[in-house]
Amino acid sequence: MERLKINGEHRQQPAPPPHKAIYPRWQYTLGIDLGQAHDPTAISVVEKTTRNVGNPDKPEKKHTFAVRYLERLPLGTPYPSQCEHVADLAGRLERQHQEDWRVDRPEVVIDQTGVGRAVFDIFAGAGLKPLGVTITAGEGESKVQHDHYRVAKLSLVSRLQALLHSGDLSIEPSLKDTKALVSELQNFRARFTTAGNAVFAAREGTHDDLVLSVAIACWHAARPESVFTVRRTKGF
Repeated sequence: MERLKINGEHRQQPAPPPHKAIYPRWQYTLGIDLGQAHDPTAISVVEKTTRNVGNPDKPEKKHTFAVRYLERLPLGTPYPSQCEHVADLAGRLERQHQEDWRVDRPEVVIDQTGVGRAVFDIFAGAGLKPLGVTITAGEGESKVQHDHYRVAKLSLVSRLQALLHSGDLSIEPSLKDTKALVSELQNFRARFTTAGNAVFAAREGTHDDLVLSVAIACWHAARPESVFTVRRTKGF
């Protein structure tokens, strides 16, 4: 497995302060776009950095995002094996930063659109505590239950494009699949239905698995509800 490209800034760990509302802070989100018979499963790790900016007396929080890891699993990989692979990746992230109070526990977001709840439950049963996303047409998002959201592809792609255009999302250039992700982004196009609604999809004959993997990770990491929680440093 390719080594995770993690920001070295949080290798030098300061002593914990009296309270944990001190920045910068880091959070990692694993985005999993589950593949089917003809599409590979794509995995990404998005790093969210939160810093205080502006007036030191009344600072504002600034969030930036970076794609630190990309991977496509071989076609035909059984879902239990995919689950083990994701659990290993999340566990490596957890262990790598378990002594650093500034780095939160990794979170896992899964696109369960084409595979259904049964496959999602394999990951949930492994103790990953994932959040499931069903990608829909139309606009907006809705909470189905505590671990399942329905989110319009328009919302996912719009947020991803906004982060890229503002410079708040960067992609690690040395990753093996960076060129493939950039190519997918370039091939992702909007077409309009007869009702005037925008529908996003990859060009015919191309993939969009890496784009959707990064998009759901960024969607979750950028949500106002996505806040830092108290670390658990033992186990995963």
